[in-house]
Amino acid sequence: MKASTPSLILYFFACILTILFDLLGQESLVLYAKSIVVPSIFIYYLTTNNYKIDLIKAGIFLFSFIGDVFILMNYNDSETGSVLSFLIVYILLIVHLFQGLKKVKLDKIDILFLLCVIIVMVVLSITILSLQFEKMKTDFSIIIIYSIILSMLICISVMNYIIKSSFAFLNLVLMSVFFMFSDIFYVLNGFYLKLSVFSLIEMATQVFSYFFMVNYFIANDKSIHKLNNY
Repeated sequence: MKASTPSLILYFFACILTILFDLLGQESLVLYAKSIVVPSIFIYYLTTNNYKIDLIKAGIFLFSFIGDVFILMNYNDSETGSVLSFLIVYILLIVHLFQGLKKVKLDKIDILFLLCVIIVMVVLSITILSLQFEKMKTDFSIIIIYSIILSMLICISVMNYIIKSSFAFLNLVLMSVFFMFSDIFYVLNGFYLKLSVFSLIEMATQVFSYFFMVNYFIANDKSIHKLNNY
């Protein structure tokens, strides 16, 4: 058994328990199960990558954990704290992606596909932001910035996949899409129309988004390592 296997098993076990407890309405048990999700996938990444991590990735894991804690603790300022934490996560991911983004020429089909993605993101963002969220405590300007940053992350992820259709960037796109669905259904379920199916989708996409994020990190690290050895 690899050194990273136990932490990966623990991660999936924690994800399943989090979703199950959420469906059963056991909020106190959700707190315990979900608090294990980010640390376990962090340990998996660390052991898989020979205990090497840079500051940006460390910050991504740290603020992901802080964002989860804010959601689970349910204080008066938890909503704003969670939004700001995940906003930092998305910004750090964009910084990380810009570091590895090379200038390449996109053909017309690639540009058209990217424009379609941008249009979809703009329409989706405007549709969600136009809903009336009377219970939301976070300043609406922060929500707008959050929406713009997340849209940028998705577009950059798609651009990376267009440039190089690798396993790493496929996981990057899946991670971004899961982030998007998690946020959309979190908002819909929490502030617009409370449904168990919305809660299920929000929780499942949120906890499993970390798996695709770490898969991207590992695959991308390996590709960079190979390039540096040539």
